[in-house]
Amino acid sequence: MLPSKSSLKRRLQIVELVRKRGEISVEELSQVFDVSSVTIRTDLTYLEQQRYLIRSTGKARYVAQKAGVNILVPVTDEAARKASETVIARFAAETVGDHQSVMMGAGVIVHKILPFLSDRSNLALTVHDTDMAQTAQRFLHCELTLTGGQLEHATVMTGPDAEAMVARRSIDLCFLEATGLDREGNLMCDEPAVARVFQAAQSAASRTIVVAYQPHLSEREGEIFANLRDIDALLLDDGVAPPTMDLMPKHGLQLHRRESGILEYRRDAR
Repeated sequence: MLPSKSSLKRRLQIVELVRKRGEISVEELSQVFDVSSVTIRTDLTYLEQQRYLIRSTGKARYVAQKAGVNILVPVTDEAARKASETVIARFAAETVGDHQSVMMGAGVIVHKILPFLSDRSNLALTVHDTDMAQTAQRFLHCELTLTGGQLEHATVMTGPDAEAMVARRSIDLCFLEATGLDREGNLMCDEPAVARVFQAAQSAASRTIVVAYQPHLSEREGEIFANLRDIDALLLDDGVAPPTMDLMPKHGLQLHRRESGILEYRRDAR
C-alpha cells in the first residue's frame, strides 16, 4: 500500500528538518509533528531505506550522496551553527539606533550582538552577565549598567535584586534568547531564575526582540518567559521545523526577511 498524502508530506518535512539539523531525536520529531513515536519510527525506517538518513539509538542523522562517490556522508558542523548565530546577531544589531536604552538578556547569540553595536552613539546598556559587561567595555563607548543580584552559573546575575533593578529601568529595546517554545507560542529558556529576569525586562521594554538557534518545540522542557504575541520580532535560523514556523503567523508575526539562512519575523505596527 502506498503511503498517504499526509504521510508523504510529513516524511518530506522530516527529511528537510534532519538535513538542516544534521541530527534529531525520535522524541523531538514526535513532538514537532504531533504524532506517536511509533509513527515516526515507521517514517524513519522508510526514509532510511530510501537512503535519506541513518537511524541510530533513537535518533536520525541526515546523509548526502557525494557526487561521483558511492558513500554516505553525515552533514553536521558546529562551525555552521556558530556562523548562523553570528548572522542572527548581526541582523538583530541592525534594529538598534543611536541614543537608545537597551537591555541585553543572557545568551550566546545576544552576547554576539555587542561587537556589532560598536558604531552606535550614546547607548545606555543594561546587562546581567558579567562576561557581557566585559565585552561591552571592550567594544562600545556607552553608559553601562550591570544589574545586582546573585551569580547564576558563574557569570549571570539573577534573583529579586536583578529583577527589581531591570523593572525600574526605562528600556527602549530588549534582546532575549530562547531555547525552546511550545504549541501555545510560549517562549522558554533553561533556567527559572533567568526566566524571571527576562520577564521583568520584557515588561519594562517598549520593544522586545527574541533570538534563537533551532529552538526545540516542546511541551515539557524549559521555563516560560514570554509569548510570541508579546514580542515585536523573532530572529532564528531556517533549520526549524515547519510546525514551528507555522506558529509565527498564528501569533501575529509575519516573515519580514529570509536571508543567509536566517528568518526574521516582525509584528505589524501596533
